[in-house]
Amino acid sequence: MNRILAALTLSVLLAPSCRAALPEGDKVFAAMNDELSRSMDKLNMDGLGKPYFLAYRMVDGRHFEASASFGALETEASRAFRRLTVDLRVGSPRFDNSNYAPSMWEGYNAMSDWEVTPENDYGSLRFSVWSATDKAYKQALELLSKKRAFVESRNMSELYDDLTPQAPYRLFRPAAAERLDEEAWKGALRRVSAVFRKYPAVKSSIVRLHFESGAQRFLNSEGSAFMQPYCSGGVSIVAAGYAPDGFRLVSSRDHDFCLAKDAPSAERLAADAEELGAAVTAMTRSSQGQAYIGPVLFQKDAAGKFFEDLLVNNLANPREVWTEKSQWSDETLFRRAGQLVERLGMRVMPPFLSVVDDPSARYHEGLPLAGFYEADDEGVPAKPVTLVSKGRLSEYYMSRAATRDFKVSNGHGRAASGEYASGSPSNVFIKAENVPGKVLPSDELRKRFIALCKEQELEYCFRLKGLDSVYAPFSAWKVYPDGREEPAHGIEFSGVNLRALRDIVAVSTETWVYDLNWTTPGSIVTPDILVQEMEIKKTEEKPE
Repeated sequence: MNRILAALTLSVLLAPSCRAALPEGDKVFAAMNDELSRSMDKLNMDGLGKPYFLAYRMVDGRHFEASASFGALETEASRAFRRLTVDLRVGSPRFDNSNYAPSMWEGYNAMSDWEVTPENDYGSLRFSVWSATDKAYKQALELLSKKRAFVESRNMSELYDDLTPQAPYRLFRPAAAERLDEEAWKGALRRVSAVFRKYPAVKSSIVRLHFESGAQRFLNSEGSAFMQPYCSGGVSIVAAGYAPDGFRLVSSRDHDFCLAKDAPSAERLAADAEELGAAVTAMTRSSQGQAYIGPVLFQKDAAGKFFEDLLVNNLANPREVWTEKSQWSDETLFRRAGQLVERLGMRVMPPFLSVVDDPSARYHEGLPLAGFYEADDEGVPAKPVTLVSKGRLSEYYMSRAATRDFKVSNGHGRAASGEYASGSPSNVFIKAENVPGKVLPSDELRKRFIALCKEQELEYCFRLKGLDSVYAPFSAWKVYPDGREEPAHGIEFSGVNLRALRDIVAVSTETWVYDLNWTTPGSIVTPDILVQEMEIKKTEEKPE
């Protein structure tokens, strides 16, 4: 290792000066910048070509997680961490090694070195960055060769640039790791999880906390560099029981946060546990639902999940990752292009609704939003994007990979650790124009819902407050025309598609924060929504 470090040091002395003015005395930046200079100037294995682009993303700080069940602490971990992701490109911006995976077995991941030392020792940091870069370079050469063969074998002619131009951008914010009171939180998790002891119908439960806080550094060969605070946290509460016929019933609540001061209070979490325990208890007296066609009222988290599954997921990842298909392939392992990206300019929602994604928003009515950032994971300044304007699709999430419609990033290139950046959501706001009869207080929206049920002469209609997915079985409430309710389980939507977005007939004036189930943090600010017509059937899944 000493010989390698000596060789690296010599190559830096001979290489051109640093490409970006970086914070003085920062050994992490120094190691990344020195290795970037060496790699761009010297890497050329067997004359196969130098990298034309190189970017490092380093995240470090403190990690804490713990979980409890029925009053007992089950897991806990607290440690320092440092993670490096390398995005190295060979070829040219027009055509490089990105957006391609040879097979599901090899996957589509950036070269990430999880063993980077959390200590600020220049020699160790430099060696880790060198090692990850060397692996990334060899992988990039192999992928480029396979990608060229893939394109030629299919005679593909409609190609878009893999890396679009971007002016250098620099941002340096103070960033220090926050610490939660770990002992206090372990006690809180015990107390909150103990709430479920009062509910015999709850057969299993878990209360989990995770929190990471520190700094994210970014540096690329074009001169962009940033350092900004990094944080990710959340508390998840899950309670489960069984219906009389054996179907598993699950009720959950999530609270994502970034800053330590925004963590939910133990009192709020205990109240959530009480609500979930009561919900599971009520659902254990439910019967299996039957086939149904009619209006559906989505409330709070169910409304958020509706928009996540049908809108947000279908506006993300506009560049599909090419891969060889086989009978063994699982296409869900790769980034599929969202279904809505081909509908630019078309009506995708009712005219009284618009959608804006704003990464600069930190709070909504005092509640934290999980998707805040100033620069995305490709070093592009964040900016608000109007996705839907008066019902028509006007834009979608863009990274630096070009598409048919857009040739520049809109600051939404985001990636979890070890991933390549792709167009992804941050803070999504569902905005409604104040059209009479379309935007109503929650109690009036419920009355409108029951009125629709009566108009269609239905015995009952369905109301959802929680939902794991619009594509999976769920539990709901049957609401009768006289206002009484009964729980139902073992049902799922039949043939659900994007038409459901256009069938929204009214929304509530009140809005709620729903945290996205995404690889990167994000939130949806959503009203309750009333959908004119959806089809529901008994699930084909069997009880345990």
